[in-house]
Amino acid sequence: MPDSQQIPDGSSTALPRVLHTSRSTALLSESWAPAEEAKRRERAGNDRQLTYGAYAAGEPCRACGRALLGEPALGTDEESLALIDADNAEFRAEHKACNMGVWRLENNRVEHCHLCCPFPPLSPAQRDELRQPLYPPSLHVDRSATWRVELTCQHVETLAGHFPRNVEPTVQCTECAVIRGVVKAVRIDDQAKDGDDSSDIEGLQSDYQRLTDEQWSWIKHIVHSEESPRRGRPRTDVRTIVDAALYKTRTGIKWRELPTEFGAWQTAMHRHRQLIASSQWDEITRTLAERDLPE
Repeated sequence: MPDSQQIPDGSSTALPRVLHTSRSTALLSESWAPAEEAKRRERAGNDRQLTYGAYAAGEPCRACGRALLGEPALGTDEESLALIDADNAEFRAEHKACNMGVWRLENNRVEHCHLCCPFPPLSPAQRDELRQPLYPPSLHVDRSATWRVELTCQHVETLAGHFPRNVEPTVQCTECAVIRGVVKAVRIDDQAKDGDDSSDIEGLQSDYQRLTDEQWSWIKHIVHSEESPRRGRPRTDVRTIVDAALYKTRTGIKWRELPTEFGAWQTAMHRHRQLIASSQWDEITRTLAERDLPE
């Protein structure tokens, strides 16, 4: 679920979860997608396991072509049963090298090879019955989240029924009709306004705006006292650090998800912790809150 933040009046407001991916990484995932989709289709085409719908419709075993549901249309007299038994004997002889024996369903005399022929699928009711002891509610996978994702083509898609903390790196773009990489995702199920079904790019943007010069003038004296000449690589501008920390607080992201425009997330996290330890962060947030900039 999205994180929460405290605002000056003491109430709490939920924050959207925002995920960022660099464009280069998204394009790389996008380039891999066609090959992965082709492999998935190849596996699906070679899958000998029937779906329950196909099984219930009477489709035969995909491995041997013999009936799974119901008897062959030969009748139930002794002559017909003898034909079935003879066919089974021939089938066992063909699969003698499998050394796994044969199986058959209840009320069905047609035999199948343990090694070559997959068992029929479980019905939805059987799956639910087995799921209860094997997967208690505490282990159920939550797929109740709704995300709005911006793709490398700059189109936006809305994804329902996804994981609450992450999205797939690629998505089928309905406008381009091809798979595209995801560069930004915003979880919207807890934030969507009633009747708001817009899907424009602006809807993806965070409500955080970087500090204006006026806002920075209110707090720069708090942090400039720690700025002094030092050897080695130049430090990230402290104003950028403050902006990064405010952005993280208001969007609810993890430090690792910090946009690259704020520099290295490790640096921002380390400097933010220094500001907290020196009590400067408390003074920054208090000053901004007093001047009507909600925290």
